[in-house]
This record gives sequence, C-alpha cells and structure tokens, in this order.
Amino acid sequence: MHRLRRSDGDVTKKKILQSAAELIAQHGFAMTSNKAIAETADVDLASINYHFKGRDGLYQAILTEAHRQYFDEQDLIDLVASNLSPEDKLGMFFEKLVVKLLSGNTWYSQVLMRELLASSAQLNQFIEQDGARKFILVRQMISDASGLPVDHPQLLPCILSVLAPCFMLILAGSNPSSPLHSVSNMDAHDLAMHLKTFSLAGLTAIRGQS
Repeated sequence: MHRLRRSDGDVTKKKILQSAAELIAQHGFAMTSNKAIAETADVDLASINYHFKGRDGLYQAILTEAHRQYFDEQDLIDLVASNLSPEDKLGMFFEKLVVKLLSGNTWYSQVLMRELLASSAQLNQFIEQDGARKFILVRQMISDASGLPVDHPQLLPCILSVLAPCFMLILAGSNPSSPLHSVSNMDAHDLAMHLKTFSLAGLTAIRGQS
C-alpha cells in the first residue's frame, strides 16, 4: 500500500513538473498561475504545495531539471574523473552538450532562454546550490585543459570564453528569427569539434601569456 501511494505521488509530481515547465516556457513564470498548472496537470491545486512546498519550490525544480537536460551532474563528475586527456574531456563535454543545444525548441531551452534574458531569484538560488557544484567541475576541467591552476586570475575569463558560445546556442536555437539560428542546423559533431578547437587554441594562447 505504501509503495503504491509513493508511486502515485511520484506520477503526480512528474505531471505537475512537466505541465508547469511547458506553461512557463510558453508564458513565463510570472504569467503562469498555479491554477493553470493544476488544471493542465489535472491535479488538485494543493498538490503543488504538497510536492514542491509552494510556487517558488516548483520553479526551482524546473530550473534544476532544465539544467540537467543539458548536462547531468553525475555525467559531469564521471567525465572529469575519467582517464581521458584534458583535451578529449573538453571535446566530450562539447559533444554531449551540443547535441542537446541543437535539439530544437524544447521547454527547457525556452525556460533557460528566459532566464538568460531576465534572471529570477530562483535562478540565483540554483546557481548557489546545484549550479555551484557543476561550476566546480567545469572549472577543474578547463583548468586541466588550460594548464592554469584553479585559483589563477585568468581562469575565470577562460571559463566565460569557453561557455559563452553554449549560451548563445540556447538563444539561437530558441529563436528562429535570430541571425545565428542557421548554426542550429549544423552537424552536432562538426560544431562540437569546432568549439573544442577554438577553445583549446584560446586556452593555449592564454597559457602562453601567463
């Protein structure tokens, strides 16, 4: 009986998360009411508070899931800990990420695009928690690829330079009118290798200046 209740609860929670994510992707967080979410998910309004401890908790869960869609934390842990060379780790990072970035106009790309254009308090909370753990892993990977220590003052600008094209792809892929939208039609492997080559060249140049 307890197992059945838990299973039913998990299904309800997933329905709420999926319905809310799709509505927020379309209309934005501020313009999406709890009532609309409950009606779309076909659940009681109280279920949102029960499963997510309120509206903010629900959106926090959506941001976490949206980010996970692009790169799961465990996958990142495994990649950083792997026996691949630093250069190949960076290449694999781009390979996995670019496939998702080119996957089209998804709810998670729309949600993150909205946050890139106008960040919310929930995004800041995500960055301080889940995002911080992922950042440490990415920082280590780029530190290894660049040869710069993790506390080197040039490393943060390097991280920004490596990741910036990925953020641009979110914007380009979600907006067909963007002049960069045609990039989303490129072969994922070719684009990933371009980003790897471009990033490694920049990291090598910075290392030579240090």
